[in-house]
Amino acid sequence: MIRPVAALAALAVALAAAGCGGTGNAAPGSADLANGKQLFVSSCGVCHTMSEAKTHGTVGPNLDFAYVGDRVQGMKATSFESMVREQIASPDPYGAMPANVVKGSDAQDVAAYVASVAGLQLAAQEKTQNNLSTTPE
Repeated sequence: MIRPVAALAALAVALAAAGCGGTGNAAPGSADLANGKQLFVSSCGVCHTMSEAKTHGTVGPNLDFAYVGDRVQGMKATSFESMVREQIASPDPYGAMPANVVKGSDAQDVAAYVASVAGLQLAAQEKTQNNLSTTPE
């Protein structure tokens, strides 16, 4: 009887550990983008500029400028979301941004929101001005 209990306990620990190594991204369509925007404006917008959020921070990077090149290259939204989520959890240790300024599902919502809007407008302008396409020719 002890062995099955030990096996179940080991399985539970393994499943919990597997969840810790994930991307931290919300499942597609499950993030609350309105909450993400509200939290971005109140918690991140004082430092970061992003046109869609109408924020004009001067301490952190302008997120539209930071992501435009990757947008032009066709980076997927899930990659952006993972990148933003990682920056929330582990920002540059030499920068002013504190780690985990938003947490849990709020961090997922902020990451999904930023991934859905940052740099899109500038990338579209860049593609139009330079007649660029993200599809191979």
